[in-house]
Amino acid sequence: MPTKNVRNFCALSVVALSMLPGCDESAPVEGPARARVESVGARRSDPAERFCDRSSPEGEGAPFVAPRAIEGEPIFTRSAGWRWLNVWASWCAPCVEELPLLGAWEGRLGAEGLPVEIGYLSVDASAEAVTSFRAGHPEVPSTRLTDPAGLAGLVASLGLDPGATLPIHALVDPSGRLRCVRTGAVAERDYGTVREILGGR
Repeated sequence: MPTKNVRNFCALSVVALSMLPGCDESAPVEGPARARVESVGARRSDPAERFCDRSSPEGEGAPFVAPRAIEGEPIFTRSAGWRWLNVWASWCAPCVEELPLLGAWEGRLGAEGLPVEIGYLSVDASAEAVTSFRAGHPEVPSTRLTDPAGLAGLVASLGLDPGATLPIHALVDPSGRLRCVRTGAVAERDYGTVREILGGR
């Protein structure tokens, strides 16, 4: 191989080797990559970590205080067992899309020995909006927060940031404590995770 070509080959080899990750045995074993792996592992093993934006272990969590300024029937009719607060609005497309799913889950969970009462709380600005929506969806027995400005207080009471988006889901355990708060719509793939949370597994 001519001398010039040898020099070029060596130069390219040095550049290529310099781009490979270092393999210094004296470097610390622990690093960001391992922490990420451990974090993912924790989320896979803990259903509340997978599903909730905020969660509390059994026996902990803030007491749930239902909003008082509501229009219509009480949010919940039962005081015992798990309760699931769904905060929604008729103008919120993801909220409306998940409503049939939530209704179906309530029946499925009950049939599997995990009864939960889902209470729907609309934050629509007017009663007419909810009435109009319910005319086409009588299966949604929703109450309404009469003062839309009260949404900020409700969001804060659930431990969420002021910018939290709808829908909002709050799971309240049989002792009346908030165990899980989630923002964003649920999907069928979340059913098993919700079942684990309610079943304490």
